[in-house]
Amino acid sequence: MSESICLIPVLTEGNVEIVRRAYEAIHARDVDRLKTMTTPDLVLRASPATDGKVHHGPEGIGEVFQAIRDRWQEFRVQALEFYDAGNRVLVLGTILTKGKNEDGIASTAGQVWTLEDGKVASVEAFLDTESAIRAAGLTRLLT
Repeated sequence: MSESICLIPVLTEGNVEIVRRAYEAIHARDVDRLKTMTTPDLVLRASPATDGKVHHGPEGIGEVFQAIRDRWQEFRVQALEFYDAGNRVLVLGTILTKGKNEDGIASTAGQVWTLEDGKVASVEAFLDTESAIRAAGLTRLLT
C-alpha cells in the first residue's frame, strides 16, 4: 500500500496583518520599519500620484517618500478594505493630496501587495480600484 502525504495549504491570513502593519509604518512615515518588512529585491510600482516610476530594493521606499515630499504639501492614503488573495493582498481605499500650487488629487485607489515568506516582495499602486482588482485577480469583486 502506498503512503500518501497530505499537504496542508499555508494559511495566508497573516499576509493581511503584515500589510496592515506596513500601513501603520507608512502613516508614521517610518521608512526604517518598512525596510525591515521587505525582501531585498523589493519592486515598488508607484502610481502617478507619486512619481509613476518603478523603484527597487528597500531603498526604493525612501525614494517614494521623497517623491511625495517633493510634489505634495499633503498626501494621505486611507486603506479601507483588505482582501486576501493568496500570496497577494488587495487594498482598496482613497487618496487625497494637496499640491504646493493648490492642485491635488481626490480619488479611489488600490494597491496589490505581493508577499514572500512573510515579507513584502512587491507593491503596485493604482489610482482606481478596478485596475487594482483586476491586477489582484479578484474580478469577482467587480460584479
